[in-house]
Amino acid sequence: MTSLRLVHTSAMSAAMNMAVDDVLLDAARAGGGPILRTYGWHPPAVSLGYAQCAEEAVDVEGCRSRGFDLVRRTTGGRAVLHWNELTYSFHCADGEGPAAHPLQESSRILGECLADGLRRFGVDARLERGSAPAPVRLGACFASTARWELTCGGRKLVGSAQRRTRGALLQHGSVLAGPEHLMLADLLPTPAKIDLEAASTHLAECTGGSVDTEALASCLAQAFADGLDLQAQQTPLTDAELRLAAQRATEIYANDSYTFRIRSRRTDVVS
Repeated sequence: MTSLRLVHTSAMSAAMNMAVDDVLLDAARAGGGPILRTYGWHPPAVSLGYAQCAEEAVDVEGCRSRGFDLVRRTTGGRAVLHWNELTYSFHCADGEGPAAHPLQESSRILGECLADGLRRFGVDARLERGSAPAPVRLGACFASTARWELTCGGRKLVGSAQRRTRGALLQHGSVLAGPEHLMLADLLPTPAKIDLEAASTHLAECTGGSVDTEALASCLAQAFADGLDLQAQQTPLTDAELRLAAQRATEIYANDSYTFRIRSRRTDVVS
């Protein structure tokens, strides 16, 4: 049986989180097998979809005055405020596991794993099967629910985005633990403002109690391993992976030329 590498990291900066996801995608592409990472963010951060214009999507100065990091993801979608959540990222090579299927089917497979993990955690999560909304470059990820995303009580609980790039698949997303994501509404431009509380929910609300994200990470790990018929193997990031991630964080994700598209950037950020 092929193994699923499990990587659970401490909370990191926005730039470092995105860089680590890059490095793990490289590892999967190079034959390292499927990888599931779970992690948090420190300090809180706003991540932008790859196609968004930072100045149009959010109040940049408002983010900075609140001490939030600002970063551009390599995946699409809309803005997310990462604060009191568990983030997951799944990586595998083309032709391997979910990446052996078209995008919608791979999203369904990974969504089923997420739903199973949340149910193991005691949450009545539902995998949405409706049509995906039309692409929108303004607003918040948690303002609407796309096909194969997760809801609880009819409101969005997990937001995910997938990218296929040069022989590999990356899907990452946010599992909301508390209501802090609602503060993003104050940072959206007027045309994009929406009642996020009506559109989204969080684990503390779904379970009626405090949320142990370490226990949640364990539930997700087992659900992904079982759902993909893989043997789970917990391993830390290697020293080499950490060094490379730190370099990419500095050169790319913490660089205003990438975040604000000040100049053209090479096309092989995820290489």
